[in-house]
Amino acid sequence: MSDLTTTVTVIDACGRAHVPVLLLSDPGMGKSSLVRGLASVEGVPCETVLGSIREPADVAGLPVVTGTGVTLAPPAWATRLADAEAGYLFLDELTTCPPAVQAAMLAVALDRVVGDLRLPAAVRVVAGANPPDRAADGWELSPPLANRFCHVTFAPSVDEWLDGMTVGWGAPPASRAITADPTRVEATKALVTGFIRHKPEHLHAFPRTAEGTGAPWPSRRVWAMLALALANVRDDDDAARQTLAFGLVGEGVGVEFLTWCQQADLPDPAAVIADPSIVTWSDRPDRVWAILSAVVGWAASAGTVEAWRSAWGPLLAAAEAGAPDVAAAAARPLGRCRPAKASVPATVRVKFAPVLAAAGLAEAGAA
Repeated sequence: MSDLTTTVTVIDACGRAHVPVLLLSDPGMGKSSLVRGLASVEGVPCETVLGSIREPADVAGLPVVTGTGVTLAPPAWATRLADAEAGYLFLDELTTCPPAVQAAMLAVALDRVVGDLRLPAAVRVVAGANPPDRAADGWELSPPLANRFCHVTFAPSVDEWLDGMTVGWGAPPASRAITADPTRVEATKALVTGFIRHKPEHLHAFPRTAEGTGAPWPSRRVWAMLALALANVRDDDDAARQTLAFGLVGEGVGVEFLTWCQQADLPDPAAVIADPSIVTWSDRPDRVWAILSAVVGWAASAGTVEAWRSAWGPLLAAAEAGAPDVAAAAARPLGRCRPAKASVPATVRVKFAPVLAAAGLAEAGAA
């Protein structure tokens, strides 16, 4: 359970990363008031879609025969959001939606596609739901739909409710989220890939119970979502980081992941490239992999010949310090993201000859 400021921060961080959020609470907690308040503060529209009174075509688009074939005409609420180019789409009472409507919401929730219309990138998707046993004609969330959301338990405290009554519900607390730059995004991706290399059994763990499938559980999709959302919260914002991890991969795996992140204490990839000696390359293989993964991601996001060539330095340092297998594993994706006309540094060619050959770089000129 998160405090209101943390909830707002998570909604903001997820919105920046295009990750939909599901607010879970008992009836009457104020989920819709919060979302409308956020939209009001940001000066954007909020469109509420109550799935329990909708048909699948009201969500996925209505088939219309035209002179060139059949198109899926978007509903009016989607057109209004598209015209505004920003806003909040609030999918309310999600656990009252029958399976057919839940299926229609799959593309809407994560991809923001409604019929043949793709909603603008600035549209944020938030859903609200009560536990199925406390919803009107409640349905469990289907596994594919549940696995598309960051689940956040929403239960404002007495003081937060009193504040809302006093100043109005249209004034939610300020978000602590930040805007991630490309380097930070690659660093958070490295945290996720480093953990999965350490605990590969957590990459995909489908729940064994029907109840568990409607809750957060780890999959390839949500790990990618977590990496993007985490980049938008500060490293010292423990409450937001925990809410994101628990809400996407579940509490048990989330605890393991956050503990690993704390112990890994990864350096900035740009600093590693500038001076590979700041890293103890004989450290745990999973930590070395995470550091090199961040380096590769940094070079890939930069996309320049200079960045790509300089990224080989840490890999070479790791290989020479006793971690050749880990360095070779990182060399494969680095080789695949080679910019046009980039040549492999001469010092690298001998050490990574087999990897370069496999990546089709054996003939790339050295310099």
